[in-house]
Amino acid sequence: MNRISRNLTTIYRTERLITRRRIAVVQQQTVLMALAGLAALAGLILLNITFYFVLTKWLSPAVAAGTLAVVNLALAGLLASVAGRMSVDDEIAPAIEVRDMAITDLEAELEGMTLEARQTVNAIKGLGSNPLGSAAALLVPVLTAALKKKG
Repeated sequence: MNRISRNLTTIYRTERLITRRRIAVVQQQTVLMALAGLAALAGLILLNITFYFVLTKWLSPAVAAGTLAVVNLALAGLLASVAGRMSVDDEIAPAIEVRDMAITDLEAELEGMTLEARQTVNAIKGLGSNPLGSAAALLVPVLTAALKKKG
C-alpha cells in the first residue's frame, strides 16, 4: 500500500509541475508578445517618421508610406514567430518520464494485489471441499502480504 500512495503522490506532483511549467511558458509568451508590440509601436512610430522623410526625397509620399508599412508588418511577423517557437516540452520531459514510471509501477502493484485477492478468494471457496489443501493455499497469500508489510 505504501508504494501505491507514493506513486499516487508522485503522479500528482509531476502533473502539477507539468501544468505549472506550461502555464509559466504561456505567461512568458504573453508578456513577450505584449512587450514586442509596445516596443514595435514606439520604435516604429519614430522610425516611420524618419524613413518617411528620407524616402519622400526619392519616392512619392504614397510609395514611401507603403514601403514603410511592409517593413513594419515583416518586423511584427518576425517577433511573433520568435515568441511562437518557445516550447515547454524540453523542460518537462523529465517530469513526464517520472510520472509515466510511477503510473507503470502503480499498475503493476495493482495487478499483483488483484492476483493475490483472487488467490485468497479461490482458497476460501475451496476450503469447504478440501480443508487441509485450501488452508495451506489460504495461508500463502496471507503470509506473503504480512511479510510485505513488515519489509
